[in-house]
Amino acid sequence: MSYLDSSAILGVITSPNATFAKIRDNDEKYFASSVAIFLIASIVGLLVMVPFVMMPLDATYYEVFEENQIDVDIPVGWSDAFLFVGINIAIGIISNGLFYFIGKTLGGNKSWKKIFSVLFYAYVPTIPMMLVLSALVYIMWSSLIGIDSSYLMASGSDEEEIFSLIAPVLSYIGLMILVVIIFLVWIFIVTIKALKTVNGFGTGKSFGLIILVMIITSIVTIPLGS
Repeated sequence: MSYLDSSAILGVITSPNATFAKIRDNDEKYFASSVAIFLIASIVGLLVMVPFVMMPLDATYYEVFEENQIDVDIPVGWSDAFLFVGINIAIGIISNGLFYFIGKTLGGNKSWKKIFSVLFYAYVPTIPMMLVLSALVYIMWSSLIGIDSSYLMASGSDEEEIFSLIAPVLSYIGLMILVVIIFLVWIFIVTIKALKTVNGFGTGKSFGLIILVMIITSIVTIPLGS
């Protein structure tokens, strides 16, 4: 048996209910690979940060941000990028732990290994999302870096010309927002299916559990983002 089961990965995309049931009933077989899926999904997020680190923004932009008291949190080094990955991993472990403890209290599955195996496999859609986003971020950031910052910041610059210069950047940002929305809806649906299958909950109960865990995780992880 290969360490990563390609049929299970594909199954999360094509037939999630049956695949999650198979993982739930064979957690000893799938637990190790589920951890690998979770880590890969978290680490792939590093690709989104690469353009910011490899192609730093011109200092002129930061001067304007400071003059206008605009707080722009753009990663400037690999330490920021790796911190981003570490925070993602921590949030994933905390949220899945909450799914287990709260779900068990509500009458769900009492096996932590089954819960984690199924929910870690629910991270499969995150991988293509991060790959698509990383490509869009690279294109968007390359377009922005290619613009002459001194021209943009000059007081006498023509507004129409400036808009024509930044229009591609804005279009990529709009496309990224659309892609994120589509993938998040997909991930949300997959997570509901995972919780329904592993816990035997209905859709409403699974939906409510996700919202509750999201709220608690957001509060608990506030120090990580500060």
